[in-house]
Amino acid sequence: MKQSEYLNVLKLAKRSLEDYKNWGEDEVYKAALQPSSSQKQSAPVQTSDKSSSAQKLEALKTKTSKCRKCPLGASRLNCVFGVGSATADLMFVGEGPGFDEDHKGEPFIGRAGQLLTKIIEAMGYSRDSVYIANIVKCHPMKDPSDPEKRGNDRPPTPEEMDACRPYLDMQLEIIQPKIIVTLGASSTKGLLKSDESISAIRGTVHEYNGIKLMPTYHPAALLRNPDLKKDVWNDMKKVMNFLKTGKI
Repeated sequence: MKQSEYLNVLKLAKRSLEDYKNWGEDEVYKAALQPSSSQKQSAPVQTSDKSSSAQKLEALKTKTSKCRKCPLGASRLNCVFGVGSATADLMFVGEGPGFDEDHKGEPFIGRAGQLLTKIIEAMGYSRDSVYIANIVKCHPMKDPSDPEKRGNDRPPTPEEMDACRPYLDMQLEIIQPKIIVTLGASSTKGLLKSDESISAIRGTVHEYNGIKLMPTYHPAALLRNPDLKKDVWNDMKKVMNFLKTGKI
């Protein structure tokens, strides 16, 4: 469209808006001044919801960082609360922070975390558009006296998961994801209270607090056994289909 034609369309539109105003159609006039009426109705709500959720998460993060409900709080270097969108549809939950995560205060940043990022991107998302957390927020260590020691990681105990799970529940309540992906045996058993092995339970749909839940292998398992990547990708295709169609 030429510039002269574009300007002519704008003049006609302005004239129509003035006619609406003269007819007393104030609401139509006000709505038409916006880019679109649907944007006017939805955008402020989305922005407000996102801002409110982010503020609630930040307040919860501050509270969690002071927690000493279990021994993990005394030995960790940083509370590894979680990262991502405060209104994410998709949430990943791992078992607990490792050495790198404890030192930086961010979940899944080591080799396993880099692989998780690739999986997320292959699904058509980014780390910023999903939410990533762990079932415990502090580093479970074999030797709690030496947080500077590598190879000092261990899975969280059931008691540690039970003590920390309320914080995850509050994260879920704030974010309200459509589906949770549990990564590995610890987070899966911690949420589902199941004794089934991760190889038996992965790829099957469950619910936790009314939210769909898909267990799959931890990215660290894929580093040890690349053959498991196919299984994880099949699980993620189910997740993608659910997010697209509402069916799984």
